Amino acid sequence: MNTPSTLFQEYPVLEDEMIVLRKMTEEDAGALAEMCAQKEVYRYVPAFLYELKYEDKHTVLAKMDEECFDTKESLLLGVYLKETGAFAGIAEFYAYEPERRKCSIGLRLKQEYWGRGIAVRAETLMIRYLLEQAGIRTITGHIMQENKASAAAAQKSGLEKKYCGIPEDWGFEEPVLIDKYIRKATD
Repeated sequence: MNTPSTLFQEYPVLEDEMIVLRKMTEEDAGALAEMCAQKEVYRYVPAFLYELKYEDKHTVLAKMDEECFDTKESLLLGVYLKETGAFAGIAEFYAYEPERRKCSIGLRLKQEYWGRGIAVRAETLMIRYLLEQAGIRTITGHIMQENKASAAAAQKSGLEKKYCGIPEDWGFEEPVLIDKYIRKATD
């Protein structure tokens, strides 16, 4: 695809036979608060994630368009189980560089949904959307070296580990060592 990137024109709806990724709504505040309270979910991710910015998750959801989408800071989608409609986590597109047609992806799931293949499904949908519909040519994932489960999911979804042990500022006292995973468009 040789078209310019269209990542922030509208919220996409991405789905397969098991999950749906779509814009979150006020009805998700309770489930989002539950996820934010799960310390294990946030063990290997940056300290400055948007859903942690405000204590009140209704405020997070109310300001998400204005502070993330409209500014092209990040595009946050809820991850939902198709069968039940249950909120399972957040899929994030961030570090958008339209001139380079580059974007990073991240994912966090409520702990009760770990180990079910949801991460691989969500990341596969995100990658397909970026490459086939949004005009992105380079996709990156930045994964803390200790996060073996996320590294495995990234590789299963088509990202390839390219760089190891890169120090990054994730909002902690010291930089974190991450491995960088990359997927480039093939055409």
